[in-house]
Amino acid sequence: MIRLENVTKRIKEQEILQDISLEMETGNCYGFVGNNGCGKTMLLRAICGFMNIDQGVITVDGKKIGIEIDFIKNAGIIIGETQFINNLSGFDNLKILSEIQNRIGDDEINSMLQQMSLYEDRNKRVKKYSLGMKQKLRLAQAFMENPEILILDEPFNALDKETVMEVQYMIQEEKEKGKTILLTSHDERNISLLCDVVYEMDCGRIIGKKAI
Repeated sequence: MIRLENVTKRIKEQEILQDISLEMETGNCYGFVGNNGCGKTMLLRAICGFMNIDQGVITVDGKKIGIEIDFIKNAGIIIGETQFINNLSGFDNLKILSEIQNRIGDDEINSMLQQMSLYEDRNKRVKKYSLGMKQKLRLAQAFMENPEILILDEPFNALDKETVMEVQYMIQEEKEKGKTILLTSHDERNISLLCDVVYEMDCGRIIGKKAI
C-alpha cells in the first residue's frame, strides 16, 4: 500500500529526512517513535504530499506522490492542528469538510460526533471548545468518511482516559477491517497495544524496526 524509496528532505543545510526506505502493507498498524524533532511528523507530512521531498519516491496505492498525484487519496489525517473555522459549530465544520468529496451525509457526521462524545456540543462554536474537544473533533474528521488509510500523529493528545480507550478501540476496529494505519504516540502503551510494526527514528533516519 505505501512504499518509500530513498526519501530525503533538506531544509537549508539540514537533512530532516535521510535516505528512508520502507514498505507498509494493507491491514497493519505502523508505529513511529523517537524524541521530539526526530522526523516523525515530517515523514508523515511527506507521505501525505503536504511537503515536497528532495530525493526519492513515495508510492501510495500504486500512485507516486508529487508526480502522479499531488496528495494522498482516501485517507483520514491528523497532523498538527486542523484549522477549523472557530465561529462555526463543530457540526458545521465537519459538514463543510464532508462536502469536499460528498461521500457522507448528516447521519454519518452525527454518528461520529456521538462516538466521540461531542453530539451534545455539536451546535457549539468551536472557539468555545476545550483542547480535548478540539482533538475529538479532529478525530471525528479523520474517521468520518471511512478512509482506507489513517495517518494519526499524536491522536491521543489532550484526551481523557475514557476517550483514549474509545480511540484505541476505533483504531483496532479499523485495523480488523483491513485498513492501513500510521501512528505516532509519546505513550508507549498505545504503541504496544495497537501497532504490528514499530519504526524508531532519530535525526531523520530509521534506526530500528521491531515487530510486535
